[in-house]
Amino acid sequence: MAPARDLFPGGFFVLRLMHPMSISLCPDPLKTDHSLPDIGCSHPTGTPPIPSAPFKACPQPTLRRQVSPVPLFRFSRRPTYVTCRGRDDGGGAQIAACVSTMIYARLRRATYVHSPLQTVAHAPLGESTEDWSARWENFFSLGYGETQASSLSGIPENTLAKPHRRSPRSGKLNVVAHCHKVTDHHPEAWASIAPELRRKYEVSPKPEPPGFDENFLHIAVHLRRGDVTADGRFSERFSSTDRLLPALRRHFSEERCRLHLYSQGNAEDFPEFAEFDPWLHLDEDAFVSFHGMVTADVLFTAKSTFSYLAGIIGDGEVVYEPFWHPCLPGWKAL
Repeated sequence: MAPARDLFPGGFFVLRLMHPMSISLCPDPLKTDHSLPDIGCSHPTGTPPIPSAPFKACPQPTLRRQVSPVPLFRFSRRPTYVTCRGRDDGGGAQIAACVSTMIYARLRRATYVHSPLQTVAHAPLGESTEDWSARWENFFSLGYGETQASSLSGIPENTLAKPHRRSPRSGKLNVVAHCHKVTDHHPEAWASIAPELRRKYEVSPKPEPPGFDENFLHIAVHLRRGDVTADGRFSERFSSTDRLLPALRRHFSEERCRLHLYSQGNAEDFPEFAEFDPWLHLDEDAFVSFHGMVTADVLFTAKSTFSYLAGIIGDGEVVYEPFWHPCLPGWKAL
């Protein structure tokens, strides 16, 4: 008897025992897909051979014993885990990196594993890095309902330095710094995860943002200032007001609007906004400012993951200032 390989429904190669003289172009009687083209061979359905077919009907092999198809090989898919850790930059950037990893895990059909934030930069004077990081962790609650990295202590780790070029390895905890080079090509995935992020965000108590009165339509504007200047080290993050002010005037054509300006510096640094009589939130607590932007009816984002995340989590209108993360479906570009 000679082995012959065939493709079994479901994607498996099977090993069939056949008589050496019975190998032909006939359909496999074990296949259940009767939509295969009839090439003139006898078929289990009883379809008569086409007279004009170039092939003669061939007899089925005579076997002493019926042999069931046996898979030649089988893909055994072990669980694939992905986590984000090892960063020491700002809180907004780290939260965005974790969210990109959550999206990446969905795209790769892997399991997202949450590693709590450990080292968040820009801690306020007098507050330890550990406490500052814990505040960010508790405020967003990204680990709520997720598998925790501490529960996978027996799983070997794999450092995935370039998730946009290599796939995560199954059976391992794949550690990434972020997955933006993958997820920035999927703005629809950012939009689809927003309701889940909102549910996590609502798990922990939030501060009451000052100046929010139900009698007003609240418009929030985020401007990066402080270490960001028009010609300084981080000039690529600077937001010009050339297009912002005309857009604000269009929104202020409605009655009872209140402008909330979130930035750094002094009131004298923002004379161009005087016509709107803004409520200034300058050097405010980061979490109070973030929740104010989430609460706003209209949010003008800056070139910053901080307000970008607020736009994702909030359910108001978002006017997006283009930068390296994509504009989400339903947003308006400035």
